[in-house]
Amino acid sequence: RKHNAVIDDDMSSQHRHSPQPPGTSRISPVPSFSFEDRSEDKRRSRGSLTNDYYNNGSSFIARPPKDRASLEKLDKRRELTESAEKLVIALVGLPGRGKSFIGRKLQIYLQWRGARSKVFNVGKYRREVVANVERKDSGSSASGLCSANFFDSQNADAKRIREEVAKLAMKDMEKWLENSQEQNHGWGSVAILDATNSTRARRQLILDFCHDRADKFGVVFVESVCDDQNLLDENFKKKIEVSPDYKDMSFDDAIVDLRMRVQKYEEQYETVDDDEVSYIKVFNLSSKVLANNIYGRLSKTIIPALMSWHIGTRPIWICRAGETVGSKTRGDSLGTSGFEFRQKLGEYVENQAVKFMKDFRQFESTDSLVSLAESVCGEYPGDLKVTRNSVATFGRKSVMLVRHDGTRKRAGAFKVPIKVMTSTMKRAIQTVSLQNLVDLDIEETSNLNPLDKGDYSGMDLKDIKEKDPKWYKLLEKDPFSTRFHGGESYMDLIKRLESSVIDMEQQVVPVLVCSHISVIQCLLAYFRNIPVKECTSIEVPLHTLIELVPTAGGEWYESHVSLLDGEKNAIIGSCFSFDSVRSESSTPIWGD
Repeated sequence: RKHNAVIDDDMSSQHRHSPQPPGTSRISPVPSFSFEDRSEDKRRSRGSLTNDYYNNGSSFIARPPKDRASLEKLDKRRELTESAEKLVIALVGLPGRGKSFIGRKLQIYLQWRGARSKVFNVGKYRREVVANVERKDSGSSASGLCSANFFDSQNADAKRIREEVAKLAMKDMEKWLENSQEQNHGWGSVAILDATNSTRARRQLILDFCHDRADKFGVVFVESVCDDQNLLDENFKKKIEVSPDYKDMSFDDAIVDLRMRVQKYEEQYETVDDDEVSYIKVFNLSSKVLANNIYGRLSKTIIPALMSWHIGTRPIWICRAGETVGSKTRGDSLGTSGFEFRQKLGEYVENQAVKFMKDFRQFESTDSLVSLAESVCGEYPGDLKVTRNSVATFGRKSVMLVRHDGTRKRAGAFKVPIKVMTSTMKRAIQTVSLQNLVDLDIEETSNLNPLDKGDYSGMDLKDIKEKDPKWYKLLEKDPFSTRFHGGESYMDLIKRLESSVIDMEQQVVPVLVCSHISVIQCLLAYFRNIPVKECTSIEVPLHTLIELVPTAGGEWYESHVSLLDGEKNAIIGSCFSFDSVRSESSTPIWGD
């Protein structure tokens, strides 16, 4: 009866208020129910009972929560969403977990985005302090190197020095952040504290240091967690190769000391688990990422980047669209030399991609390619095997599959593993439509389109100067930040390219990018790790392939290949000067 009464209350007003015959119940019988019988007003007031709920959600207007738990969560989010123009990223992790690699990549990425960024490596401070102590004790020069025993939690003298060193680094970090107000141009300043920061007490010290001030610094902990033994072994080898702590030690002695140092830290290590603070955990160098209380403008931008970085190697090739009909930079279709460049580009990329497969994925000539062919061609029916003499031209020719009964079947060509990215301009798409490579997956994206010049589209700098000399003076004064009327500035272009850079970084196969001068200038500022405002003066030669290969320290080695004449020149080396690829003019090099 209660159930029927509820339904009766939900009936139309005509049913509810109609006169009742004497001796009958006031509870009406359950009528046949139809969604269409309900008025639009009633659906809005009581919530829709139709399938619209599953498509659009509830139509109730959201009300502020009143329970304490929800209010506390919102207060915390409100606090963390405030714009922190000064941010401290404190790295956390045991030795050999890639913290310095992550710190270096963070610095490069944040500077390219326009923020001021600097790494404060506590290990460097520790070596300087220990060297000073040694000089006072011995009266002679000292290296400041420390054995594993220095990191023993029971070593009181060493513990005091470690705490002193951490405070020195934080004091310098504080000075740098305080002096950055006039220089960050509204993009923010980020200090990266590179240390193990392995205990809750140490992390609380950092929080107190950053928050107990009038203009408190935002703090985000980035913990690198690694439990993959193979990855750890590789990380240990790289650390021994580059760390000053092991420069005068044999590899065998160094690996013993490093493992002992890690053991000392493990005895006192406490992972980040305080959900009241902001933290990001990176597992096994980006195979998994966990974020907690990450809402700030600066801090939330680093999560996609952290997920993209890895220690693998692969080439990234960047080139301009080929020469077009009637002009070197404009026009719809490629000209004769443009098509010639495309042919040479396809041959070079194919050869290098096959070399990459053999060298960096450890394929062993024909035998291993046969194994790969069998896996690739597993979709073909029947009991098949692959002939060894049919895979010598991997990536271009098809493969002859032979059934055990002697019959033959020709399989399709292998797909060379290349990530191809191009602008949506016709000339760029034509440039990367490589005829000698089959089934290329070409991603056309407007992110790689040239700088939008708005009202000045199609005009040369000379024409713009004559038309609007006042605006042209602004361009000469600040070519990076000056926005074209109705278009973009280089600063806008950097923001547009963020997702493309992350896409390039995350690839584990060779990457080919075809774009235009302004875009390539911005990309090279990132890969060269130069001040982003200087990108407007980078020269980008036509019909030249720019080849980038990652280094162990998180930067990139660059070389240029002039495909039409076959020359290859190293661009970034120990003695390289960027003056050779920059213009002396104050106005941007511009010819998209």
